[in-house]
Formats: sequence, C-alpha cells, structure tokens
Amino acid sequence: MTSYIKTAAMITLLIFIPPLGWWFMHKYSTFDKKTNIALAVVCFAFFIYANISAGNVENILGSSKGFEQSLTAEQFREKFNASSRKLAPNLGIEIAAFNVDGKNFSYEFTPKLKIVGTVDDSGQVTELKIFTQPETKDESFQTINVLGLLIATLNPELDRDDRSEVFRDLRMLKEVSTEGSYDWTTTRGRVIYSVHADSGKVTFTASFS
Repeated sequence: MTSYIKTAAMITLLIFIPPLGWWFMHKYSTFDKKTNIALAVVCFAFFIYANISAGNVENILGSSKGFEQSLTAEQFREKFNASSRKLAPNLGIEIAAFNVDGKNFSYEFTPKLKIVGTVDDSGQVTELKIFTQPETKDESFQTINVLGLLIATLNPELDRDDRSEVFRDLRMLKEVSTEGSYDWTTTRGRVIYSVHADSGKVTFTASFS
C-alpha cells in the first residue's frame, strides 16, 4: 500500500468511522504526532457536524431521550399533554395547570386519581407520583391510560409494545389491582418505575435512576 493510498484511507476512516481511523492512524500514519492530532480533531469535528446535520448525533454520543434532568414541572406538563394529543386524542386526558406548594406540584384528574411531583432547588423534576384508588373498571382503565402517557412522556423512545412491557413488569397490564399489598419495580433508561399497593390505595412512582 503506497503512502498516498494509506493517507487517503486513513482520512476516509477518520471521517466516517473514527475509532477505526484512529487505529489506522496509529499503525500506518507517516505524519508526526502533532499533525496526527490536528488531523484527527478536524476529521472528528466534521464527523460530528455531519451527523448533527443528519439528525444522528444521539446515536454517536449516546441517547439523551427519556427523563430529562432539565425537565421543569411546566415542561413536563407540556410534554405530557403533547403525548396525550398524539397517543390518546379521543380521551382528552390533559393537565390544565398544576397546583404548586413549595417544591411540590400536583394535579387532580379525578377525585380518585392525582399526580404529584417534586422539584429540586433549581426547579428540575426529581420524582413523579400518581395516587389512585380505582373501584370500577372505568376508573382502573383511566389510571392505566394516565400511567401509559406518563411513561410515553418520560421515555419517548419506547413504542407501544415497550410501554406494555413496563406494565407487565409492574403486574398491571390489564388493570390496576387494589387487592392485597405489593411492590414491583422496573427500570427504563434513567427512569425507575415502581408501584406500591396497600389497603386499596395504589401509588405509582417514576424517579431518576
């Protein structure tokens, strides 16, 4: 392999497959160390720019989807309502406005279905809880819908089957059971989902991992 072909191959790999390009540079480059570093930086910058332009930056830097650490209560409300309009437009499940009490915010969907959140000193959401006490199938169905929208909001990368898997992990795929006491937990991305039941009252929690 001539020096010209090696250099061309190295630059091509640095631009399109950086890890392989770095290995190729280490093994075959005829340039000095400073030139190699400068060339690697320029090619990697182009690689990042090209992928950002193509909308693929999450694939190369790690997905940022899911429960965002910069999510405020109002941002959560907007995202939840957007999920509702997209996934359940006929149900009309939306959060009109939160009641705020210090670091806590809440919204009552019905007298038996309420969501409560907590923020830290910077106003970022750290935990969300849904309190429910369904006594009929319709009330259980409404709770399931709210939970599904919560999951879709916090983990938008999950499709319908993935969200159903969360419900399966929490033993509440078809309905919310109010019988007995139980605790189940599962994790998706950076979000820990858990459900706790006792004396007919059920609490569903979503918090950071």
